Amino acid sequence: MKNSIICVIARLCEAIPKLLATGHYALLIIFLLTISSCHKPKDNPVSSPTTKGVFITNEGDFNSGQGEISFYNPVTDSVSNGLFYAVNGYKLGDVVQSMYIKDSTGFIVVNNSAKIEVVKIPSLKHVITITIPNSSPRYFLPVNDSVAYVTDLYGSGVHVINYNTGALITNITGLAEWTEHLLMVNGTVVVEERSLLTNPVTTGSIVTINPATNTFMQRYSFAGSNVDGVVSDNQNRVWFGMDADSTANIPAAIYCLNTNMSLNKRIVLGISRTASNLKINGTGDEIYYFDNNGVNAISINDTVAPVNPFSPVNGRNLYGLGVDPGNGDLYTSDALDYVQRSEVYRYDKNGNLIQVFTAGVISGNFAFTY
Repeated sequence: MKNSIICVIARLCEAIPKLLATGHYALLIIFLLTISSCHKPKDNPVSSPTTKGVFITNEGDFNSGQGEISFYNPVTDSVSNGLFYAVNGYKLGDVVQSMYIKDSTGFIVVNNSAKIEVVKIPSLKHVITITIPNSSPRYFLPVNDSVAYVTDLYGSGVHVINYNTGALITNITGLAEWTEHLLMVNGTVVVEERSLLTNPVTTGSIVTINPATNTFMQRYSFAGSNVDGVVSDNQNRVWFGMDADSTANIPAAIYCLNTNMSLNKRIVLGISRTASNLKINGTGDEIYYFDNNGVNAISINDTVAPVNPFSPVNGRNLYGLGVDPGNGDLYTSDALDYVQRSEVYRYDKNGNLIQVFTAGVISGNFAFTY
């Protein structure tokens, strides 16, 4: 019953602009009186999680050192903020970029602090700190039981580390100045290459790496500006978003590559559109991404872009996106003005808004635990 009421109120929130535009001021007044007593998730006294849920990385303002971790329990509808400090007694660091969970271990990548905090899951208790000198780490991917790849904002390559000992094994070089999202598919690691504004490009690219030898294999370039989000589906095909290149009049698009990395299809979005932050559900058949009109969803069988968004933008500053692999719930964050604490929106797989809660400053990524 509680979630039904919340859903109704949330839907009304999204309807406010329409009420104003059509002059339904009486309805708007009734709505404002209703939300004055609106339920929000319990912001729990900070304590170590002991159950399943979703960890949320909060970047914090650049150079502020206020990056943190939140934990949301969808069963009890409660959120704990400032979790890492509460559990471990020291600050997590500057710009908490991402988090990867492997079995009962979590890897928290702290970009501007050039480190990875390894923690126990679900308690978040510290295990080891992995430092990568002179780096700006972004995303973490284990490739076997001891070795992981870490992408870098300025490193022109990928760091290879032993995540059990914290040792740096080697660096895979020869890549673009900025490496971002990565995944393993068909025994190969696929890495997203991006370009900084100081070195603009007119093509977007991904590269493949052999994890057995830690060597560069091949680069695949496509028309557009920058690749922005890469996932694999239940047929082991690679999908990624491509930003528009307005100078060359190349529209934004979503690409699907076959298992041999040949082009399967290209879903064109438009010159003034975007396709960023791709995520896929647990069954590998539904892809979600940010467009400038909101959150969008496509089936892996689709050949054209959706007409209507999964969730309209409605003035929000959409920043983080995650899909619960267990039940398909979708989580998006609104970074607001990058100073206030972010608002997180939780939807079911049918697009019904279930809950809205407050996390930390600049909530960027979601890591689910089971």
